[in-house]
Amino acid sequence: MYVSRLTFHTHPGKTHEVEQELQALVAMVRQAGGGRPHILRNHFASLGAPDIVFEQEAPDLEALENQIAQVTKRKEFQQWSSHMSELLAQSPKREVYLVVE
Repeated sequence: MYVSRLTFHTHPGKTHEVEQELQALVAMVRQAGGGRPHILRNHFASLGAPDIVFEQEAPDLEALENQIAQVTKRKEFQQWSSHMSELLAQSPKREVYLVVE
């Protein structure tokens, strides 16, 4: 099992708006078959930590890559991404973790 994380550093005062906009990404990931997408909003963290994290699960890397491709090729995603970039202090970063059980 893998967990994919997208981390977001928002412009001051834009965290709530980014949180709301990420609901659209949750829906797109679900439509693409992505497992357990959810949004984590920072409550308390060290300096430099992201304000919001978007997570999803995938059984393997091939499934994750297919889900990402299905989402990113959509015109809806491209429009969403363009709007989101205005709310962010830096580009989102993706991290992929192997779940150790």
